[in-house]
Amino acid sequence: MPRLTRIASIGGLTALSALIASGCLSGPALGLGSGEAAGFPPYGPISVEEAAAVIAALLGEPEFVLLDIRTPEEVEAGHLPGAVNLDFRNPDFANELDKLDRDRIYLIYCRTANRTGQAFDLMTTMGFTKVYDMQGGIREWNEKGYPVCEGPLGEEHPCVGEYPAPTSG
Repeated sequence: MPRLTRIASIGGLTALSALIASGCLSGPALGLGSGEAAGFPPYGPISVEEAAAVIAALLGEPEFVLLDIRTPEEVEAGHLPGAVNLDFRNPDFANELDKLDRDRIYLIYCRTANRTGQAFDLMTTMGFTKVYDMQGGIREWNEKGYPVCEGPLGEEHPCVGEYPAPTSG
């Protein structure tokens, strides 16, 4: 399995917004519209397999944000490569979400999809229209052997696992 290395540092929403706005998590522009039009599943709840395909295709694109909404302790125990963290259990979660760019594509995940279901509803109410909600959470992601990194987001560390091979359609 190839080893992946990822550095991400999020001390708070200001840092998250700065990373997103500056393009530090970016690659070439895609000009993406709706999920379906771009060849991806419709926005909303998606399976872990669909999430892996979306992440593999969009990670590093300026329009895409992989958002882990678990606690910092949960994130340190294992997170997806390229993820940024916004703690759902933080009392300011809704206020921090409200400051994010609604034109970006978000893929949100947690441990089992309980928190993401609530966060997805909140984001939809707040006017976010390009949100994927990964069903099954990181627990099911791990069962599939997809890439996972251990350690704090602010440090470099190895990641293990592989994305599934693209399917021709």
